[in-house]
Amino acid sequence: MERNIRQDLRDYMPRYYDDFRVVMNVVDRQADVMIALNDEAARTLAQVFAVSADRDLPRWERICGIKTDESKPLDVRRAIVKSRLQGAGTVTVDVVRGLADTLYGAATEVREDFTGGRVVVTLVGKRGVAAEAEDVRKELRELIPAHLDIALEFTWFIWNEFDALTWDEADAFTWDELEVYMP
Repeated sequence: MERNIRQDLRDYMPRYYDDFRVVMNVVDRQADVMIALNDEAARTLAQVFAVSADRDLPRWERICGIKTDESKPLDVRRAIVKSRLQGAGTVTVDVVRGLADTLYGAATEVREDFTGGRVVVTLVGKRGVAAEAEDVRKELRELIPAHLDIALEFTWFIWNEFDALTWDEADAFTWDELEVYMP
């Protein structure tokens, strides 16, 4: 429940002050200061945790030995920090999927290929080769044990899906657009 500081301050005052504009103006200015103070305290507290840090995220990256890359979105940078902080534990399929989902910004499927000695990450939330594939491979390499290889797979528009389109619908796309189309 959101607290209305301005109203709370007015409620603490005796009712006869409601008629004095100067007094109510002073109360409103005090409320503005308290609201700003509360907001700044919340922002400062958020910096203490890697999953919510924004202005102190470079400090978290430095602690984890990650080179700061301002071109990456905050949620991706946070996911990388989080994966490094959690890296001391067992690497499970769910952990790998969570990191890959965040880095790609789309759904992935992760499977273990025991006979091939690799982890296969398939991008299913969008089609085509993802621009961030090398970043994903680099970050997964930090997470996945060194004796396992990493295979990144991508999905494409297939002929069975093409059969569901009319010729007019298909004609609206270029070939490059059609091969990454998700119906």
